[in-house]
Amino acid sequence: MRGGQQRGFTLVEVMVSIAIFTIVSLAMAGTFLVGYRAISNEARVIAADAAVSEASLWLTRDLNSANTTSRPTGTVSAGNPIPFTYGSPPVNVTYSIDGSNNLVRTAGSAQVIARGIRTVAITWAPGSCYATLSILPSATGAAAVVLNLSNRPGGCV
Repeated sequence: MRGGQQRGFTLVEVMVSIAIFTIVSLAMAGTFLVGYRAISNEARVIAADAAVSEASLWLTRDLNSANTTSRPTGTVSAGNPIPFTYGSPPVNVTYSIDGSNNLVRTAGSAQVIARGIRTVAITWAPGSCYATLSILPSATGAAAVVLNLSNRPGGCV
């Protein structure tokens, strides 16, 4: 060595550098995880909203056309289908939810109309043409959607 100068780092300097690097890395990883969770939750909610939108289109159309004598009431869930009839000649429709939380509409042939639906509740007001339709998505954090329907736009039969 010349002039009493040393080259390299001391053990203390290396340990301090590793500690600072570790703290910065943990802070960055924590920020990444928070962002990832937020994006995942938002994606689930968006998918649930899309599923509810698809389900509501089919259900609204069918329930608005349902015969007054065969208005479906109850809750569609896995293993609990709801059948009803509409139109002339009569069209028999059954809504059910399969084991994968798919809302299935069967009118001759089965068709998955929405994915990610846990339950669909249909309630008709006594003696009226008005129904409440509640659709509960299966996604965590997604809220149920409640729709008010009117059967027979020209009035009840």
